[in-house]
Amino acid sequence: MQEVLPLLHSPRGCGFHYRYSARRRHQPFYSVLTSNLEERDIICGGEEKLRQAIRDAWSRYRPGLIMVIPSPISDILNEDVRSVCAELRREGISVVGVQSELFSHRDKNYTRNRLKELAHQTITGDNRLEMELKGCGFTEALYALVEQVMEPSAQIPHSINIETVGWGSEGKAALRELEVFLNGCGIQVNTWIPSAPLSSLVHAPAAELNLVKRVRWARRMREKFGTAYLHIGGAGRYAGLDGICTFYRDIGQALRMEAAVEPVVLAARAQALEETAEARRRLGQARAVLVSRSIQQAPFELKSYVRDYGLSVSHLCVILTPESRKNLNVTPALEDSLLARVREAAALYSPETQLLLNPAEETLRGIFAEADVVVGTGDFTLEGMGAPLIPAVNETTSLSFPSYVRTVRRMCRRLEHGTERSSLLLGKMPFQSRHYPLYCNQSNLAAKEMWSRMWLNRKGDSV
Repeated sequence: MQEVLPLLHSPRGCGFHYRYSARRRHQPFYSVLTSNLEERDIICGGEEKLRQAIRDAWSRYRPGLIMVIPSPISDILNEDVRSVCAELRREGISVVGVQSELFSHRDKNYTRNRLKELAHQTITGDNRLEMELKGCGFTEALYALVEQVMEPSAQIPHSINIETVGWGSEGKAALRELEVFLNGCGIQVNTWIPSAPLSSLVHAPAAELNLVKRVRWARRMREKFGTAYLHIGGAGRYAGLDGICTFYRDIGQALRMEAAVEPVVLAARAQALEETAEARRRLGQARAVLVSRSIQQAPFELKSYVRDYGLSVSHLCVILTPESRKNLNVTPALEDSLLARVREAAALYSPETQLLLNPAEETLRGIFAEADVVVGTGDFTLEGMGAPLIPAVNETTSLSFPSYVRTVRRMCRRLEHGTERSSLLLGKMPFQSRHYPLYCNQSNLAAKEMWSRMWLNRKGDSV
């Protein structure tokens, strides 16, 4: 976010953790303050210290906006962050308070519930799946912007807002490509939420449509300002080249601009196919094995590798470990439903593909020996088993036609330069495919089991 100073209502150690932690070392440092809660504040309450921290930050830095972020400590204290911020806004301080939806972290049952819902979804993505992920942080922050920053604004016809959180490694490029395409259809981007100047966020309700990955804040914006939204998560509706076309058609339909959007979609699709024709021809000469550790995503992965990349997939090996069954609460009935979806996808997209569930290592070696490449996994324990691996980590296509072109060409390069790596040092250590990517010693496995019992079962449901 631009012009925004984050202030954590927390001990100062939390500020250090979020400013410099192992999962953020690829990002630059950013300015962050804390209310510096100490033992006395935790016992007696920290709202007065929060007021003083906000006043000090405003006096010293004069940012466009101070955003107060709660912490587990302030949640335990049940601090009314939003009321403190509302009080200080009346003093002329530009401040917003984010309120936790769930203590500490995301809903532990979200993935399980989503899996159950997915079992009833069509693999073609014709029906939609909207599920709220509470307690994740991003949603609460966006909700706070709707409630405390945005103001009623005159609507700009044929305009959209785009939520920018969670677009992957090439997100900035894909978002700009998306904007260029929409401009070619006569649709303008009103603002990026939340990656925009404060003045732009204030007038976000001027847009006719929101493109969102998280729905709760968008529902609130629709209630408060009448702004419609299109959910761009879902269950495979926007996967692959066909999905990109569907995505833009859905936007055109939502804005009542189908006639303007359709010819631009058809032209862009034809150009993308032309630009990737040679790469797809080369990929089509390869015999591939697809390994998937996600029984729910396997249908879409098969479609992508066959339809988008042109690979000939001889086998689809689905890995569903006992630990995954337990953590996801996969019952025999649910497993049967999910496997039926995989078989349906194979019949629809690649009838010659054989489905294997949890194949033994000997079986995998035999299959790999007859393949040119293994795709869909980064499991290095499968290295040196008869075919080179192309890790799936960078094979995700964003919702732009140039992104599709880049992905197909990248896959082709990796296929042509792929080699078996049988002498990796990692291969000499006790990793196991069953526990990938966990290092398999007694203490690690015990810690994993403890985490599973305590973390995933905090709502009292047994697995």
